[in-house]
Amino acid sequence: MANMNIEDVFTKMSLSGKSAVELMEKNKTASSNADVDIYYLQVNQYTGTSKDSVADGRLAILCSTHNVRIYDSTRLVRTATINGSEAQVSKVRFGHNSPDLVYTCSLDSKIRSWDLRTKLEAPASTFKASGNTSASFLSFDMTHNDRFLCAGTKLHKENVYVYFWDHRQPDSVGCYEDLHSDDITQVRFHPNKQDMLLTASDDGLVNCLDISQPSEEDALLYTLDTTSTPDKLAWLDDDSAFISTFCNTAYIWNTDTGDESVKRNLEHFQDQVKTHRVDYLVDCFLNSCNSPTLLAGNDKCDGLLFTLSEEPSTHLGTLPSAHSEWIRACCYNKTSQSLYTVGEDALLCCWKPSESVKASPSNSRSAKAGHAKSAKDRKPYARP
Repeated sequence: MANMNIEDVFTKMSLSGKSAVELMEKNKTASSNADVDIYYLQVNQYTGTSKDSVADGRLAILCSTHNVRIYDSTRLVRTATINGSEAQVSKVRFGHNSPDLVYTCSLDSKIRSWDLRTKLEAPASTFKASGNTSASFLSFDMTHNDRFLCAGTKLHKENVYVYFWDHRQPDSVGCYEDLHSDDITQVRFHPNKQDMLLTASDDGLVNCLDISQPSEEDALLYTLDTTSTPDKLAWLDDDSAFISTFCNTAYIWNTDTGDESVKRNLEHFQDQVKTHRVDYLVDCFLNSCNSPTLLAGNDKCDGLLFTLSEEPSTHLGTLPSAHSEWIRACCYNKTSQSLYTVGEDALLCCWKPSESVKASPSNSRSAKAGHAKSAKDRKPYARP
């Protein structure tokens, strides 16, 4: 893990310099229920490289209405909407090779890719499990070169599956059946090694796999038992991963040895800050120094930033009243040093270092039409 120098990143953070946009307004069409609150579920940013600087700045937002909205991350302006799946969308992700391709997986057991250069009336491609399985897809990911895809399923007739695809074929080319005993809510390929895969399930287990091995049994390298339900899962570097649980425990897991490098609960983070409560964990991201930074939240909707390493955590700063409801997730752009947060108030907020924040009307938070209720159960694929 890189040496910590994380304080230099967020001491410059303008805690009042926040840009925001009304992400999910009420649907005003006569055929829909305008009284239903719409709120955020997930955010994903394009992290590949392209010659199109505008495309490089895209964000994909998964809405509770099961559509996906594409935003220009610089201007926080919506540029496209994907409405193509009648089934509930459970995950959204950009491809790595092209900023014009967005992928979704749905509870109808399909992964779809969408070309943002088209009218988005139909998917560019569709991937389904061989044998037309009825197991709903809850999670998916792609290798760093977009060559292979995988998806984790919901528990179906006492079985859960991890399916694999070659990007050139619509039907799955392989399947693991014995990794977990409950819903597989996260699957994450290694950012550089296409044979390394992490899976996380509601059974409390996180698995590290080498899928180049000839059998499922041989592929399983290590298992971490969180004794809870995993929430977020991400690779941090070549040999470590971040895991958080719905019981608000954060791990850094050494995937070379299978050992816990770091395990922190809410009390640990609360001990680092006396002026604010710490009520839940949001997610972890790598800052511009490639050091892990944890975002937490509280019932007052503040965002709290902490270091996360083998040393005791340091409270880096607070994003006061970051949202008016719970913060759901975040993502960080290293190039612009911009932190994006999204909450149940249906706002997408952009936080930047103070020198790049300009005092203008566009930097003030717009009001949401309606009010989203607070959540206690923050399942990533169902309304709390």
